[in-house]
Amino acid sequence: MNTIMNQKVAITSPLPQTTRKNVRIRFQDERGTIDFLDTPGIMDKVEDLIGKKINKEAPKSLSGANVVIMIVDISRPKNDEDNKVIGLVRKSDGKKVLVYNKMDIAEGSKDHLAEYNYLEDEFDETISISAIKSKNIKGLLKIIMEMLPEGEPSEDLGIFKIPIGSKEYIAELIREKLFLFLRREVPYSTTAEVDCINDKENIMVIKASILTNAERYKKMIIGRNGKKIKEIGYNARKELELMTGRKIYLELTVRIDKHWEERL
Repeated sequence: MNTIMNQKVAITSPLPQTTRKNVRIRFQDERGTIDFLDTPGIMDKVEDLIGKKINKEAPKSLSGANVVIMIVDISRPKNDEDNKVIGLVRKSDGKKVLVYNKMDIAEGSKDHLAEYNYLEDEFDETISISAIKSKNIKGLLKIIMEMLPEGEPSEDLGIFKIPIGSKEYIAELIREKLFLFLRREVPYSTTAEVDCINDKENIMVIKASILTNAERYKKMIIGRNGKKIKEIGYNARKELELMTGRKIYLELTVRIDKHWEERL
């Protein structure tokens, strides 16, 4: 989605479950409008509350979709999580596109295309892409545009717009840095909330909280002499400044909240 929109609309990290909620994104050009619903992936055998909530996001989104796009990573072997996604897609009444991603690195021992080829007969279209290299993205958009029915766009309630100043988007950006700079299980114990934004003439002042569910995680997030929280804050602030062209003051506070998962 970041490549399609040519701007950052969704956070990314190498860790699973980085995406926790569906993101609605509207793409428009001279051909028409596509309302994307970008869903989290499906995790296998989850026991925690967050994991169970995340696994419910994709299934509830399939009903009513005109086109279902299933993206598979052909640089790694097919696993049980892929099989669960395949099972969900098979239940959809919409047209289906099978997308082979990471064609740029799927070579030699990392080429697992053959493990997915058998699915092609079940899909209306198949295409190979590299999202990070922007290869065949225009081809994917062309396929989607041709599949969508003619009609007026739906109401744009919940559709993504340029998010600078959005509390939810800034909180997600901070959470991305938690996934990038913390290790092992720590990011999964956290979320971020923006408490207030004060948009002054020369500077945007943002106060935000990082919530975690245990004292030991709080210490790890702060780090020795505050080194880790400074690293997280610095990288979030610099990215916001690049996106906005504005001077940003970002104040981060780490708090223990054992019930944040229940509110997600």
